[in-house]
Amino acid sequence: MKKKVMLKQKLLRVSIILIALFTAAIFFVTNMKVTNLVEKSIAAKLDNISSLGLDIIETKYSGDWNVKGGRLYKGENLINNDSLILDAIKEKTGAIATVFLGDEKIATSELDSDGIRPIGGKASSEVVESVLQKGVVYTGTENILGETYAVKYVPLKDRSGEVLGMWFVGMPKSNIGSKDSQILIMRISIVVISVLCGILGCALLMLYVKKFLNDIDTHKVSFLESNSSGNKTQRKVVMLSLFLIGTFFLIWFTVQGFTIGNVVNNLEDSNIKDRLNACSQLGEMLINEMHKGEWTIKFNKLYKGSLLLNDDTSIAEKISSDTGLLSTVFMMDTRIATNISKDDGTKPIGAKTASEIVETVLKQGKEYIGEITVADKKCIEKYVPIKDSTGQTIGMWSIGIERKVTARQIRDLRKAISQISLLAILVSLGAFLFLSVRFVSDIRNYNVCLSTKVSEESSY
Repeated sequence: MKKKVMLKQKLLRVSIILIALFTAAIFFVTNMKVTNLVEKSIAAKLDNISSLGLDIIETKYSGDWNVKGGRLYKGENLINNDSLILDAIKEKTGAIATVFLGDEKIATSELDSDGIRPIGGKASSEVVESVLQKGVVYTGTENILGETYAVKYVPLKDRSGEVLGMWFVGMPKSNIGSKDSQILIMRISIVVISVLCGILGCALLMLYVKKFLNDIDTHKVSFLESNSSGNKTQRKVVMLSLFLIGTFFLIWFTVQGFTIGNVVNNLEDSNIKDRLNACSQLGEMLINEMHKGEWTIKFNKLYKGSLLLNDDTSIAEKISSDTGLLSTVFMMDTRIATNISKDDGTKPIGAKTASEIVETVLKQGKEYIGEITVADKKCIEKYVPIKDSTGQTIGMWSIGIERKVTARQIRDLRKAISQISLLAILVSLGAFLFLSVRFVSDIRNYNVCLSTKVSEESSY
């Protein structure tokens, strides 16, 4: 009995399987890296909210953390049941904030299903061990009222360094703007792109097989022989491999261009804008706590209360220390204080802002967010109008991040996908050649049919 082998169908099946495996590798690596990108964005925003929120409390209430009569104080200010700042943080950012005395909640913006604050609730043993016993920051995830939150706990210490309680901020992972839909678009795009490219690649393979393999003398084909027929077949299977590799590269470049070039860039822009919005809201609260009084212009100088802001970087440096972001104060359209430096170390004091910002912020009194070049640095910045007691806009303050930070994250993502793609291509090429050799190496014992039928037949 001799087996009738269909070389065309077998090579095509191998090609489809390898394309599917390559697509799966691209999908899972890209999905994992983009998910990590979103997680980093959530963590960065949570860090900023935690730092700014705690700074607002410590600026508003002077003095050290201390306990009197079983209650927590900041200086002489009782913290138990004081939710004013905590509620403001929740309103502006969507994050819940809580102050603990020991492991017990004493003030919170969290509300249960009945609208009651869960005062007296306890922290988990894992949190207690890390924050209260070891005095280190704890980050992780928690289930709060049936929803998953990214959380951060910071120890509150007295003057001697003893841990008295904890400062908690939690942000619902579902409350991250349009990121879920963008990630879904990314996943669908990878699958659709890969399927379309795979179909195109298989179509090219079928055309090649039909055109070049239908005249092979199947009784003389062998990779183990050195005759011309065997060498001819060898070359043609190598050509099939090149078509397959070309399909892989088509998938790779298309996914890189569309998915990373569009979807991931939009996702990262959304992450940054979401972070800037939260930081600008809390930054404004912090500025108002740092310097009481109205914004005014006197003698062509900008003041916040009694503080002269021209060339004073206290606001910019404070915002930067809490967030790692760039900050600038403007009197009308002119920079008067900033923590941005040029390459030579000087600051762009006196520089004017762009006309579209002037139109939106100074003339219309609205916020503006977009990409701006500052001191030869490409940045994404948010501008907030500064208004005097009459409501007239007399300046702006901005908060932003350099574009190169996001570009580096996108570049790292591209690098990871490129590495796994190249590895998958090499493995697939090796597997295809190995299996191709297996199919034809024992051809002397088989009859080979290049029929386009799907099923295999046996001859006796």
